[in-house]
Amino acid sequence: MSENVVAVRSIEIVTAEITMIRDNARKVFLESVIQIGTRLEEAKQMVPSGEWTAYLTDKLGYKPSTAQNYMRIAREFGGGQVSLTGKTAADAFGQLSYSQILPLLGMAEEEREELAEEHDLPSMSSREIAALVKERDEAKEAAEKATAEKAAAELKFEGAAKARETVLHELKLSQDECDVVKQTAADLQKQLDAIEDKPAEVRELTEEELEEIRSKVREENAEAARAAEERARAAEEKLDKVKNPAAHKVNFLFGEVRGLVERLEQALEELQQTDEAACEKFAKVIADWLRKEGDRLA
Repeated sequence: MSENVVAVRSIEIVTAEITMIRDNARKVFLESVIQIGTRLEEAKQMVPSGEWTAYLTDKLGYKPSTAQNYMRIAREFGGGQVSLTGKTAADAFGQLSYSQILPLLGMAEEEREELAEEHDLPSMSSREIAALVKERDEAKEAAEKATAEKAAAELKFEGAAKARETVLHELKLSQDECDVVKQTAADLQKQLDAIEDKPAEVRELTEEELEEIRSKVREENAEAARAAEERARAAEEKLDKVKNPAAHKVNFLFGEVRGLVERLEQALEELQQTDEAACEKFAKVIADWLRKEGDRLA
């Protein structure tokens, strides 16, 4: 008596078979899209100019946007290249549908693979994947912007530091020049004192000659001191500008205002020559305004 063996099928077995068939179908679909996209690239080179859209519609039934997406998928996922993780595009993204793949187009290969490693893309909708890609792009853009701003701030700080260092160096040079002038004057004075201390019978210079030397030394010392002081003052002004650019701005604008006031006075004088009454009216209005602004600023 023979016995018929009936395999016992459970819901787990059926579910596993459905999942396997589905995943295989998706993998075959991606490979098929890559193959079609590769051939569309080839066909585009053969179709006469201006007839590409008609060819897609009449011969293949594709919209131009669909064909464009197929060609992009072929370029970015095709070629059978193996990534650093040892996976091909079919291995990493074979379980994704056409609509799930579209948001990934345009991403760098490394970023796309990293996204697939960090997230369960097959379980996400195309809208969720698109939102994830957008969030990643915005975060990347924000990081790049922050890096650029940091670099710009560091460059600005470095420039300010160099400017301050330059001014301090110029100030030190001016101070050193003042010290040299003072020392030179002291040395020359010692020489004059030594000459004057000589006995009259061995003195080689007359009083007139000594006075001429003294006068020349005094003039040279005074001129050198003035030049050194001017350089020191200029260096200090530069340093003040570096330390407090706002004060420099106020001082500059105040100079502009004074210049305008002088020009206004000249214009009033010219007006007085032709229309004294109008000049008085303008002068009164201007004086009232200046007093009011002066009280407000005080």
